[in-house]
Amino acid sequence: MPVDDLRVGSAVAPLDRCVSRVQSTLFSAAIRFAHQVHFDDELCRAQGWKGVILPGFLLGNWCLEAVTRMLGPRSVVRSVSFRLTSVAYPETKLRISGEVTKVERDAEWTLVTCAMTVVDPEDTLLTKATVTVGVPATD
Repeated sequence: MPVDDLRVGSAVAPLDRCVSRVQSTLFSAAIRFAHQVHFDDELCRAQGWKGVILPGFLLGNWCLEAVTRMLGPRSVVRSVSFRLTSVAYPETKLRISGEVTKVERDAEWTLVTCAMTVVDPEDTLLTKATVTVGVPATD
């Protein structure tokens, strides 16, 4: 979507994501965040979960991905914050969606802020995020 067409309330095109347990483990290894809850079923079941859970950083990253896909390859991440509200499991189709909450323009940049969510197939809110991305003004 052209940045000039964005308005408060514009939808961010949703992303659907589903990762395997192996992909989740590889993501954790890649970011050097090998917490036990991402590979130890027994520990997770003792916590009351169905099994290992997805890394929160992965869910936050998907929110960022949705916004930068919408704004294109020239977009520059300015800030990302996210809060996990429930656990997510591998092999589960998740929906990442959101909307534009703020658009600020000046001579050099357009800053776009989006409120994002990640939900599971039962519509359980898993993550809430705020993503701000800058797009340079065209010449």
